Amino acid sequence: MPADEAVEDARHADNLHRIKALEEELAAAVATINRLDARAQETLDVLGAIKGLIGQLDVPALREMADAMDTMKGGIRVLGWLERPAKWLTVMAALAASIYGLWKLK
Repeated sequence: MPADEAVEDARHADNLHRIKALEEELAAAVATINRLDARAQETLDVLGAIKGLIGQLDVPALREMADAMDTMKGGIRVLGWLERPAKWLTVMAALAASIYGLWKLK
């Protein structure tokens, strides 16, 4: 019977050790959950602030600004089309001015 008691004592000690390890793991899990809960609350607070800022936006003014940007894109495209002939006209005007200048010197 003493061997059975020794085995039971060993099992009891092993079980106490396992219970202690599980309690530590559980405590760590609870701490992690608390940290995640705090982060979730911070995230919700930030989202609330963002919603408040979005509510302050002047949407019609932003749409008008976007339309103006689209119009300016079209204007820049037209200027790009006018750029090619303008280069050649500038070269021709410079050539004409230099010929006139040479003609005037004689």
